[in-house]
Amino acid sequence: MGRSREVYESAIRLYNAGDLEGFADAHAKDAVLVTPHGVTRGRDAIREYWSRQRMAFPDLTLAVDFLVEQDDVVATEWTWAGTNTGPLVQSGSQVPPSGKRVEHRGMELAIVKDGKITEYRMYWDRMEIARQLGRPSQRANRI
Repeated sequence: MGRSREVYESAIRLYNAGDLEGFADAHAKDAVLVTPHGVTRGRDAIREYWSRQRMAFPDLTLAVDFLVEQDDVVATEWTWAGTNTGPLVQSGSQVPPSGKRVEHRGMELAIVKDGKITEYRMYWDRMEIARQLGRPSQRANRI
């Protein structure tokens, strides 16, 4: 197992434990997160992004189903699951919780340099999540 994989897997353990401070600290100060929502720049902004997700899905977990490491790049396919018991907050608006459990698959590339994650590129189907929450037309942009 290489160093990039170790850094990535450690970060995911912190994420799953709800330790967003530790998870954020696994990132470089100027790290970049690219998701279906857009680009988030900087460790503090990344922490805030995931804090909103954790607020909406307090029991969330990410299970890595497949992982490939090459030099400083880690590519994974994962299954993410959680129950929407908190409000979804995105772009300044808030949607009340649905109480529904969501499970979906996605992929990501993580780039690790000098022992820190410098970039995440994440891909998932927002419409599938919205469908599982029961309001595709209202929630797709918030997930």
